[in-house]
Amino acid sequence: MRGTVRGGVGRTGFTAGEVVRQAILIALGLLALFPLYFTTVNSFKDRVQYAENLLNVPTRLHPENYALAWAQVQGPLVNSVVVTVTSVLATLILASLSAYAFALMDFPGRHLLFALTFALLLVPDFLTLIPLYVQIRNLTLPSNYLAIILPTVAVGQPFAILVLRAAFEAIPRDMLEAARLDGAGHLQLLRRIVLPISLPVLISVAIIRLVPVWNEYLLPSLVLDEAHRTLPVALVNFQGGGAATAVTPNYGALMASYVLAAVPLLVLFAFLMRYYIQGVTSGGVKG
Repeated sequence: MRGTVRGGVGRTGFTAGEVVRQAILIALGLLALFPLYFTTVNSFKDRVQYAENLLNVPTRLHPENYALAWAQVQGPLVNSVVVTVTSVLATLILASLSAYAFALMDFPGRHLLFALTFALLLVPDFLTLIPLYVQIRNLTLPSNYLAIILPTVAVGQPFAILVLRAAFEAIPRDMLEAARLDGAGHLQLLRRIVLPISLPVLISVAIIRLVPVWNEYLLPSLVLDEAHRTLPVALVNFQGGGAATAVTPNYGALMASYVLAAVPLLVLFAFLMRYYIQGVTSGGVKG
């Protein structure tokens, strides 16, 4: 008896279209990884090796480049960690409270306030730079962490509120009503139900906000003093150390400093990648 077996045998080959798609994805992946390869390889070269060939792996490594780089960036690295962690945590806390109010509370003007919050996303950053700088000076904020943390938290609110509101609205109302019948208030609902369920979205928002805060250069260069300068500001001023620095920068040490600046983000994303992908692809919480 002859018949066709459906679903019992898997395919062993690929169509031409699948091969092309896979090849394109591999090429794009290699292209995305090339800057990391370029930076890492050249971070172990001296001036001569760097001038000879930018792409080859050096036969003799120069780990002293990392010692030179670390001596210059360790202070700014700590400053960047303080600014970034504080800014992102404050952004999540304030945005969670606002998003909860917009999503799960009913009060006059709720839709108008949310529309105004959404409209702030349409304002280009460069339009607010000068007014923000003038306001910081008028408020006589000291040239320390507060001068960059407060504006950074404010700038991150619209995006965080928009994403978290959508996630909170997707939480089943029956679950919230059952908790209310048990006597839970708004803060208990937020802390025990809403935030734990929305953890992947919270982590996604944190990572998305963390990258621009970590890489921010312009505002810190304007408002922070020398003792509180962040990593991007220090990297711009760092020429690599060593002899003849002003004439020929030590590109090996420069590349080493870039690697050191990227390591915290790479490690963090490696640990949180699963939650990040889950939060980005879900678009909310399904009941």
